[in-house]
Amino acid sequence: MTTIKNRDKIILSILLLILGIHVKAQQVDSICGREVVYDESGEILSWYMPGIPGAGYSHVVKLASEFLLDMPIEPQTGLPMYFVTCCFKGPHMTPDKNFVARRWIHNPACVFAGSVQSFAVQYYAYSGDARFIGLVREMLDYQLEHGTTPGNYRWPNVPYASSNPFETEYYGATWWQGKRGDGYNNIEPDKVGELGYAYLRFFQVTGEQKYLDAAVSCADALAANIREIEAVDSDQENYEVRIGRSPWPFRVNALTGEVFDQYSSNVLEPVKLMRELIRIKDRINLPEQKSIQYNDAVEIAWNWLFGKNGPLRTFTWNGYFEDVDYDPSLANRVQITPVELAKYLAENPQFDDKRDIHIPALLYYAVSAFKTEGMDAMNEQLWCYRPMGSHSARYASACALWYEKTANEWFKDQAFRYLNTATYMTYDNGVVAVGPDYLATWFSDGYSDYVRHFIDVLAAVPEWAPANENHLLRSSSVVQSIEYDDEKIGYSTYDGQSTQKFRLISKPSKIMVGDRKIKESSSLLQEGWTWEKLNKGGVLTIHSSDENSKTKTIIF
Repeated sequence: MTTIKNRDKIILSILLLILGIHVKAQQVDSICGREVVYDESGEILSWYMPGIPGAGYSHVVKLASEFLLDMPIEPQTGLPMYFVTCCFKGPHMTPDKNFVARRWIHNPACVFAGSVQSFAVQYYAYSGDARFIGLVREMLDYQLEHGTTPGNYRWPNVPYASSNPFETEYYGATWWQGKRGDGYNNIEPDKVGELGYAYLRFFQVTGEQKYLDAAVSCADALAANIREIEAVDSDQENYEVRIGRSPWPFRVNALTGEVFDQYSSNVLEPVKLMRELIRIKDRINLPEQKSIQYNDAVEIAWNWLFGKNGPLRTFTWNGYFEDVDYDPSLANRVQITPVELAKYLAENPQFDDKRDIHIPALLYYAVSAFKTEGMDAMNEQLWCYRPMGSHSARYASACALWYEKTANEWFKDQAFRYLNTATYMTYDNGVVAVGPDYLATWFSDGYSDYVRHFIDVLAAVPEWAPANENHLLRSSSVVQSIEYDDEKIGYSTYDGQSTQKFRLISKPSKIMVGDRKIKESSSLLQEGWTWEKLNKGGVLTIHSSDENSKTKTIIF
């Protein structure tokens, strides 16, 4: 067995050298105006407390998250900037050292969906700061009121993905109509799934019915408008795999159903929404007919994703960003979709029996095609081939998750290097630049699609979480409430049967699930808790098997 492992490591190293992704990055003096710190071997370290691996991760997450709580106002509308523009220039870019909103196509669906995951689901559980629930509620409520299609449309009661800058109503960005922007009344079905899933998660946090209703409306529209895509032409003499269409188009007119962009590889978000609705169908009284329709749609989309004309075979990862031209020739390529798929498969292995092949293939593809020359950073897409903090953090989190599953140190090293680079986008005031050569700030790239990846890394590699603080790093069920104090941590989850992972200063004296004390165990095959001692403190993992006991208490 040792010989096989050594042989595999040699083969992997050769492949990585061929791909050009194991070459040490060139050293640069500064990133985003901050002096870069390197270790003795020349590898990049985080700018904050570089001598302690991971210390910078929690620090930049706190800086970025708390910045949004005091968001600058856009003067023309009197609204926080994230309601009316995608982006702004921070004090480091303006003569008067102030904040200036930029005039560019807005992407509210991405921003608000990512904010649910980053702030309402993950950072709230990590910090216990309930202000983030209110922040996200305002975002979702604004989208529901000002960015949802009418009920008599072909795609009814679903979110618009884009809008024109400084306009308070969303109806699809019309700048350069037919090129950049979705176009009037046009939506992106993958964002219907993405924000629909976020609505559902926020319902699970708050229990507020309107968010469940919004999620169901999204799922209904997706199920009603899915397309079955034939893999090959019927003419066997001219056999040709069809790759120009996907189960849901990328851009479609919500009123008429007319398709403007035929292809999007991002079927994962609609699938996540419908799978979760099916999972909780009895609790939410979902009609059986809807459950059947959702399951049929999931099967069509998932079979296409893995089929001979799907992107896992063709690697046609195309159709995600709202501000690119229409792309009928499928010329563009993105890394966000394959890397998010890799993360999903790592966390949900039951949905792919070939995940040991697919996940490394997705990650090797992403880093070989999108790695920045001379820097441990990821470029966004072929049509905006620039390094960005959010995408570097996403790749790092995917590598960390795969390291957690496999103990392959190469993936841990990738996570460490790329996330260290991503820390440099955050300034001391909480402003997060898009990338090393793109100093303006996008709410997606700097916040909603940035914070969550750092917390994912800390959950996968808890030794990098702060040793002198208590934090919930991961929960298999959405956390509805949590309070930290010196003597105990109390929290409740949407599902009673669930698992949580904490980094703690000290080992607990006992764990309560409801009013029952559960036992320390050597494994989590049954209800109980485990403790992994680290150099300082350790990692607590709790598994509860009682669906009726949703409150837990950690007592020190």
